[in-house]
Amino acid sequence: MKKTLLVALMIVGVVASVWAAATPEQNAKELTTVRIGIHANEGGAPLAAVAEEQGFFAKHGIKAVFTVVESGPAEMTAMRADNRTLDVGYIGAGVAWNPIDGNGNGLSFIFLDCLSNAEMFIAKKGLFTDVNKNGRFDFDEIYTGLKGKKVYIEVGTTPGGWFKGLLELVNAGRPAAEQLWIHSETSSYMAGYTAPNNNAANRIEVINTLNSNLPAGMASNGGMDVVVGFSPATSTILKTNKNAELIATTVGHFPPEKSFPSTWVASNAWLKESPEVAQAFINALYEAGIWRAENIDEAMRAGERLSQKPVGSFDPTNLVAPTKAMYQQWFASKDSLGYQYMKALYQVRVPNVPAGNKVKSFDESFDDSYLLNALKTL
Repeated sequence: MKKTLLVALMIVGVVASVWAAATPEQNAKELTTVRIGIHANEGGAPLAAVAEEQGFFAKHGIKAVFTVVESGPAEMTAMRADNRTLDVGYIGAGVAWNPIDGNGNGLSFIFLDCLSNAEMFIAKKGLFTDVNKNGRFDFDEIYTGLKGKKVYIEVGTTPGGWFKGLLELVNAGRPAAEQLWIHSETSSYMAGYTAPNNNAANRIEVINTLNSNLPAGMASNGGMDVVVGFSPATSTILKTNKNAELIATTVGHFPPEKSFPSTWVASNAWLKESPEVAQAFINALYEAGIWRAENIDEAMRAGERLSQKPVGSFDPTNLVAPTKAMYQQWFASKDSLGYQYMKALYQVRVPNVPAGNKVKSFDESFDDSYLLNALKTL
């Protein structure tokens, strides 16, 4: 009897060992590859990194293949190409006209990631004056300091639209003849823009400059006195350049209707080909979002590892990460705050759709079904 029991236990042990050895390989075969574009900053990497490190992608059957993109325009090209190399990706507000563009290979917004505070307006010390000594630069002080300046921005990215939004706030309540206005040699940046006057004293020259070049440009001999950029360039400037100071941020100066969200967009072809995979992907992002909000510093470190940045590069103050309660409240109805953020983003990006192309409606641009399903079931 003892011998029989021993043999039985040995058989069970062998079977268990074979099952345990086979499971990872079997599970790997069951995972579906998704090609994901991320950005190497606080907004663009941590959520995906958390989904990977905490096992949310694997839990939902996703094998993530990451590409750290150099910029939003390059990412959109990869996603909209006839032979696309990305299925889904994180974007800032700068290239958010692409899901609104009805021509060519289409995209859709599918998830609200975070509210960005990464966009920053930085200038060399002494150009702007805190007249009322309240510890911040108010709109009147920004108005005075900006007159006649050259501002260096990568206009095709989020800071391009962000600066236009800031200028609207600075000009609010002023007669048209006194308002500041933009000139730029980059025609796409001027699409849909009309200057309020032609007074040369109120002119601001916007010069299209790669975001990655801003730190060197603001260095002592770089020639750039005023820049608008996004992290990590902005963080680098403030950490390494003692002659630079922060003039304005989203959280410090923008109302909710101008606090444009960072989002995830997906190829419409991919959504049509793989709706169940797309739902699984959003389920993983939502669970990762909840974890990120509760473990924000750890999420930053995960993002640094994924994008191969030094420890401490990502600053959580550069974003607002929604909690589970916030997600639930923001998308409780079509009038809730999440939809307000998305509609504000839509409205500000409609003018950037190339002239002559079809402009999709908001409902056509934002496929909220995946997010709503995640909110209901998880």
